[in-house]
Amino acid sequence: MRSLFRRKRNKKEDDNEKTVIPPYAGLGVFSPAVKSESPEPAHELKRLAELESIFIRSKRLDSLNDVPYVVDQIRNGNIVLLDITRMNDGKEQSHLELKRIIERIRGETRSYSADIALVNDNCVIVTPWFVKY
Repeated sequence: MRSLFRRKRNKKEDDNEKTVIPPYAGLGVFSPAVKSESPEPAHELKRLAELESIFIRSKRLDSLNDVPYVVDQIRNGNIVLLDITRMNDGKEQSHLELKRIIERIRGETRSYSADIALVNDNCVIVTPWFVKY
């Protein structure tokens, strides 16, 4: 069926074009694992040096108006600790609002590959892509 939809080629085009077939291409999930390359330490150090300085910012989360602050801090390469004690008081309304705020932060920082984690019942941490924990 593939030959029916393929465009016709000249003999010259076929000679110039070489098809590269990766080894084990037809094995799918049974293909051998690809050797992963670990990042070069000097390269990683250079990338971190470009950020100049990394700050840990803290913010009491009150409403959706606090989301742009968090996104700006992540864009600048800073770590943000969010105090959610006011939002995590056990009431259904504040719980839904907290969930909405966290989803908005997650959505807006997705392009920066940020990570969000719950530290304890009263604190959430948002970190840039280069922070490992």
